[in-house]
Amino acid sequence: MRLIGAWDLPGHSGPVYALTCDYERKSLFSAGADGYIAEWRCATGKHAQAVARTPNAVYALHFASELRHLYIGESTGVVYVLDLSEKKLRRSIRAHKGSVFGLNSHPSDPEGWSSGRDGYFLYWDTHRSEPFAQVQVAPAGLRGFILSPRGDSFLCAGRDGYVYEVSRTERTLIKQVQADTHFVFAIQSSPKQNIIATGGKSGYLKLWDANLHLLQEKHAHAFTLNAIAWHPNGHALATGGRDRYIHIWDIHTGEKLLTLSGHQRSVNALIWLNPETLASAGDDGMIKMWHLEGLPE
Repeated sequence: MRLIGAWDLPGHSGPVYALTCDYERKSLFSAGADGYIAEWRCATGKHAQAVARTPNAVYALHFASELRHLYIGESTGVVYVLDLSEKKLRRSIRAHKGSVFGLNSHPSDPEGWSSGRDGYFLYWDTHRSEPFAQVQVAPAGLRGFILSPRGDSFLCAGRDGYVYEVSRTERTLIKQVQADTHFVFAIQSSPKQNIIATGGKSGYLKLWDANLHLLQEKHAHAFTLNAIAWHPNGHALATGGRDRYIHIWDIHTGEKLLTLSGHQRSVNALIWLNPETLASAGDDGMIKMWHLEGLPE
């Protein structure tokens, strides 16, 4: 596996915390401390434009492809919903009492969800662009979350080092499993297998089965592991950390396939734009597109 080349996408005036992608139109969205939400062309990395600006830092972004709505989670707990088709603000609502760290929605059903620093997990009606139910999960607060591989629950990253499982239909807390000694910063599931990856303040990468039984672990970063992105084939994943490095791993062998260096400060977000291109964002205000070849089949 090797790096073919990399593009630098400057423009943000402060740390960049969140990335999301409109895969159909090949657009990458970014946001961070400066409050700007920028749109980039994935094919060229050029033609960036500011599509919105919030009064405060943005920690979470999600593009709901069915409705072409962009969800923006602010540090004050406000969630903005932009209708990109009509180019207007559809909704602004203070959903959480602290920073919004997680946003997602179902690809076809009118379901959405959010998690925040206040420790609440919220259920959204995406057609109405508003939450309708909530569960208090962790007093210490939540980071991001995923829909579990079984599809009947959510797995939430806790600021106290635990992963919390929350029912999708009953809207109750099912169980909790300690996944890090302090914070769990990142949680993602494989697109092809029933495997979940977590990372946290300890710098350890851990792989779990669908029932949260630990499969393997490794000390992946010298400091906090901030971000995880599974490759579309499910056989590899990328991790980014406070140590400024991005590592790509073969999950079957546990081998580190490649290390990418170039960020001057902490790497905060990762997303695969296509099977050969990884985008990253960091505290240096830079977005980078890494062009790769030779990933495991």
